[in-house]
Amino acid sequence: MASDSKLRKYLTVYVHYNGLFAPKPLVYLNSVVVSIADVDFGGMDLKDFKLFIEKLIESSCDNVYYWTRNEPLAEGIRRIGNDADYYEFIETGYSDEVGLTMNLYIDHENEPVLDWADMEVVEDDEGHYSEPDVDDDKESQLSDDIPYEHEAYGYIPSLDKTVGDEFLHRVSGISKDKNDELETDDVETNNVDDKPVYPVHNENQKWDKMMPILAMRFSNPMELKICLTNYAVKNGYNLYYEKNDSHRLLVRCCKDSKNPSCPFRLWASWMSSERSFQIKSLVDDHNCSRVFKLGSIVTYKWIGKHFKNQLLKNPKMSIRKMKAKVSTKFNLIVSVTQCRNARRYALDEIEGSLIEHYGKVWSYGEEIMRTNPGSTVKIDVDVMPDSTTYFSKMYVCFKGVKDGWIAACRRGLVKAVKERVPAAEHRQCARNIYANFKKRFKGEQYRKLFWAAAASTTQPKFEAEMNYIKTIDPLAYEHLMERDPKSWCRAFFEVDRACDAYENDISESFNSVVDLARKRPLLTMLEEIRIYAMERMYRMLLEGQSWGNLKICPSIRLKISKLKKQQRFWGVIISGVQKYEVRIGNDGYAVDLNNNTCGCRSWQVSGIPCVHAVATISYLNRNAEDYVAPWFHTTMFLTCYNHTINPLNGSSMLPEAPYMKPLPPQKRRLRGRPTLKRKKDQSEMESKGKRRHIISKACSVNRCTICRERGHNRSTCPTRPADVASTSRPKNKKPKKCKKEKGKVEPVQADPVDPVQVPHVEPIDDPAPHVEPVQVDDPHPNVDVPAQPVATRKRIRKYSERTTKIGLRRKVLKKEGSTGHNPMVLE
Repeated sequence: MASDSKLRKYLTVYVHYNGLFAPKPLVYLNSVVVSIADVDFGGMDLKDFKLFIEKLIESSCDNVYYWTRNEPLAEGIRRIGNDADYYEFIETGYSDEVGLTMNLYIDHENEPVLDWADMEVVEDDEGHYSEPDVDDDKESQLSDDIPYEHEAYGYIPSLDKTVGDEFLHRVSGISKDKNDELETDDVETNNVDDKPVYPVHNENQKWDKMMPILAMRFSNPMELKICLTNYAVKNGYNLYYEKNDSHRLLVRCCKDSKNPSCPFRLWASWMSSERSFQIKSLVDDHNCSRVFKLGSIVTYKWIGKHFKNQLLKNPKMSIRKMKAKVSTKFNLIVSVTQCRNARRYALDEIEGSLIEHYGKVWSYGEEIMRTNPGSTVKIDVDVMPDSTTYFSKMYVCFKGVKDGWIAACRRGLVKAVKERVPAAEHRQCARNIYANFKKRFKGEQYRKLFWAAAASTTQPKFEAEMNYIKTIDPLAYEHLMERDPKSWCRAFFEVDRACDAYENDISESFNSVVDLARKRPLLTMLEEIRIYAMERMYRMLLEGQSWGNLKICPSIRLKISKLKKQQRFWGVIISGVQKYEVRIGNDGYAVDLNNNTCGCRSWQVSGIPCVHAVATISYLNRNAEDYVAPWFHTTMFLTCYNHTINPLNGSSMLPEAPYMKPLPPQKRRLRGRPTLKRKKDQSEMESKGKRRHIISKACSVNRCTICRERGHNRSTCPTRPADVASTSRPKNKKPKKCKKEKGKVEPVQADPVDPVQVPHVEPIDDPAPHVEPVQVDDPHPNVDVPAQPVATRKRIRKYSERTTKIGLRRKVLKKEGSTGHNPMVLE
């Protein structure tokens, strides 16, 4: 490299330091720039280069980036972290595309510059990516006007219990790499005295410890090639295959095969006495320098195998970032094509392993059915006595399943439940109802009225809130009434169910727990959820046993204690035996302690005494916990968790089911570039402290500035006068662009032609009509127009004279009807 740099001009390097990187868009702000044009950077190594830069900027330079100016900063920025990066920096600087000009940026704050660049530049080599986490159902967008009620206990589960199972985590991206664990150099030996002892290659050895040894045996030539690739990458040897087929292998070093400068030579072939591929001769001497660009010995499959776990965890890793990781980890320079093929190879391996995963679904299902009678495959979340979650069923739904009692979409599931369980009550999530309602009817007044109507426990209160909404906007009233209020309002819920929930908070709590497991393959996902549920059920059983002699669950006792503080504002009036009237102002409710009922219906719906019932019970000096429904007793809690999930054998013990093996579902490729993050509602952002800085005009109705009516603007106003100009162009009409035809010359004012110069042209009978010149005022009288050079004026005059002669000659020949010669040639 140094010899090449001496033959050519030195690089001109602009060093930017004492600045700060900022994202979106990626820029380097408030920097000091120093130009260096008389230093031979090609004659330095990375250590000398950093010492030079540190002396120049009088500071440390741990994070150095370079940019070539041929592309945007986010796309063209590269990091100099090792010798390979510095070699690539020098090579890029001396390439013809850059032109001996480079830019260096010093990062003093240790910012994630490459991550910021990846946020701006999304690599889309294949054209599409799948996004399983994006919810396609717009109606499922939730609003955070009321926070979720997650489980009270502070246990955070770790869904990595099956990490040691090789089969389950073959395609999950979380299995441990054998090369990172096993670093032994054990060599198989033969104890027979009459035979030579040959070393055996250990494929579980760490990659940077592998090296060829004379007489080493391999199971096939591919093992030897992998060993040689690891050996070449570790030491920077430019090995290549001179002979490579199924029964022999000849390897040399350096590219010139006729006159190799490096004495390294390896010859391997199959053994005659056994089925082993052996190194027969080896000259393991090198006199060549380290190289950072290896030839075909480093294949995309080798890169894909080393980066398989990272690609499985982050399949959307950009090609540029993967190339930087290869350079950092292996001190190696690879091409973009190699990284692209490596990523495609790893994803293809995932798809093939998924077929094997789905092929064992029948065996896995039968094993669960034998150990857990009556259970199927999905998770159903139920409410426990302490208002926590309980897993009752487990099954899997695929998109497109419509028959049977399992359906993929919500409407199909509702229909199936009504057919199979007609007595079951169906409720909708009020949060989803409001999320759709908010799209058309915005405002704090609408929000308060809606939640007041949803939380009302009597029909008069519900009708009062809805009538108020009707007076504001009848369309809003009709919108809510069309959504069947009986399924999302407490006033219409059936009694004696001991559940007044009108939101799906419990399901959201469960989704947040199994979010990581849902991204893994089918059997791995089911196993992680099963083990989590198995551990949780036993842990909840121990927690219930620790409550001692408590009659009701602690969470219900907490609710009763809050109601006891509120009951002192209500007055109790005796009406009869166990019958009372509780009043405060104009509000009054009848309480019947014999039947456990209250006029507000809250006690009947929830199973927990309301504030009116607590006031009556306290008036009689009784304990309110004695009037709580049996569903919330501690004994009921222990009964629910008394049955545990039985353990299963590992994946290696799964039997082969005599059924046709199912295939994984077909890949769905959505149109356009997929979104990488879920679109959050503004109310959800506000709940996390993030607020808008400007007012959003989404879903706003325009008002015309002429007639002041809504629904149109002045451009489409029917009363707009003809003399009033429109502010916008008509729809579907784009302004036309002037296109210059190839070969067309702009008209140039020509000087008058002297008739003496054209003696052979005869006069024309019908000359063109004479047009008087129109004098145009100069729009810029005070602006001095620069005079054209003399050479330019002569060239224009000469071209104009020739054009005029050709035009006159054509007219004459056309009139005479002559076609015997080229009219463009003048005599």
